[in-house]
Amino acid sequence: MDVDHVVEYPESEAASLENLIYRQSVAPHLFLGCYIRHGSQTQGERPGEGVEQHDAHDAQTKNEDELLVGYIVSTQSSDKTLTHSSMSSHDAKGSTVCIHSVCVARGYQRRGIATAMMKAYLKHLKSLNEQCSSEAVDPSSSSGCLLELVLLIAHKELIGLYSKAEFRLLGQSTVEHGPDPWFEMAYWLREN
Repeated sequence: MDVDHVVEYPESEAASLENLIYRQSVAPHLFLGCYIRHGSQTQGERPGEGVEQHDAHDAQTKNEDELLVGYIVSTQSSDKTLTHSSMSSHDAKGSTVCIHSVCVARGYQRRGIATAMMKAYLKHLKSLNEQCSSEAVDPSSSSGCLLELVLLIAHKELIGLYSKAEFRLLGQSTVEHGPDPWFEMAYWLREN
């Protein structure tokens, strides 16, 4: 998977390749890739049209003529708020999903892809909960617990994007990463 052309964070905020590999290795069920067929999207298409979503388990089945245009990267935590600690490790038994990155390649931004990815991602997390609730799930599975909460941090100008996906603003985050302040947002998969 070539992610170089998708990474759109400033260097001071971008995850290292080492961090991405770590997150994918410990939580592949929490990765989502957004692919487009080469040459299939035209100027007249509606936002998100012509885009296919794959989770990390589907990566081997995607066609070679597809281009990665976006992705979401997450890990799990037992914490109910984002901290440097909760974002730098993975707790397979944690019920909180910590979204680290929502990236869309610059040439594909403002087409509704990020919103479509977020909605697909939340649907994916709900399906993980349904699988977890069924008796067919292996109790030793790394995703063997029900997910309750999804947290992310965003810069002020992106709060509206995540609000469209029904995330609620909790306030300014204590996490400092790069020069600008971050705001914590939450989506409840299951109400307490």
